[in-house]
This record gives sequence, C-alpha cells and structure tokens, in this order.
Amino acid sequence: TDLTITSGAKINLTATSDIVVPADVGITFGTGEKIEGDSTNLTLTSGADIALTATADINVPSGVGMTFGDDGEKIEGDGTDLTIASSAALNLTATTDIVVPANVGITFGTGEKIEGDSTDLTVTSGGAINLTATTDVVIPNSVGIQFGGASEKIEGDGTDLTISANNLTVDA
Repeated sequence: TDLTITSGAKINLTATSDIVVPADVGITFGTGEKIEGDSTNLTLTSGADIALTATADINVPSGVGMTFGDDGEKIEGDGTDLTIASSAALNLTATTDIVVPANVGITFGTGEKIEGDSTDLTVTSGGAINLTATTDVVIPNSVGIQFGGASEKIEGDGTDLTISANNLTVDA
C-alpha cells in the first residue's frame, strides 16, 4: 500500500511527460504541509503559517488577481494599473509611515489631488476645496496663510494677529 524510497542524496525524477496526481489526492510534506487539487482549486494547507519563500519574482498574469477571504477584497493588475477593490469600506491599517515618492500624488476621483515635491504640499481641485473639521485647525505660531503672492497674508505669533496686504478692504 505504501511506496517508500530512501536515499542519502537527492532523488531526481526525470519524466518525459506530466506527472498526474488524481483529483482529491494530495502531496504531503513531512507531517503537515499539503498541496492538493480537486480539478477546480489548488489548496495549500499547513498546521501553521504558509511562508512563500521565493528566490525570484512571483508573476501573476495581467487581469488575474489575488482575492482575500469571502468578502471580495482583491488586488489585481492589468499591465498599467494596480486595483485594490473591496465590497465594503477599504481600511488601510499601517504600522509605520506610508511613503509616497516626491512628485507623485494621490488623486481622488478624476480631479482632486494631493502631491508633494519634498518642499511644498499642493492640494489641487477643479472646484472648491472644502475643509470640514470637527475641532480647531491649528496653524503654528509665526506661520501664516498667504493669498496669491506674499503681499496678502494672515499670521499670528501667539499674542498678536497680523493681517497684511497692499490694499486691505473690510466689507461687512
């Protein structure tokens, strides 16, 4: 009922055609890790985490993705874009900074964008930019808000508020 092959060195199997393992029959490694197929799905099982240790790239074909769980979370590429999709809210939980390279932005929809160039952070929109805050928006002392060029500015130093402009109009 069992075939046992014992060797003190590698065992090389040289086949001139496919090696076929029937459906619902797997290959077990040691006492736990197993690869098995049922003619529809390939299943990897283990009593512990499955660590994929690759020595080269793992290539997933264009238009084929990786799905997580039964809730529809999926990562897929089409050769030009990488799509992360979810049937519910997509929450990103990071344990360290998420670094977006300089001069690469984050675009919302088809227009609003946040981008930095290692010097300035730019927020652009084809329409109004609305700031909806549930608490104070704090600007540090001696840092102001400029309108257009540097000739129009509102700035506070923790004691005094300065409003400066070439021409200042107060309209009430």
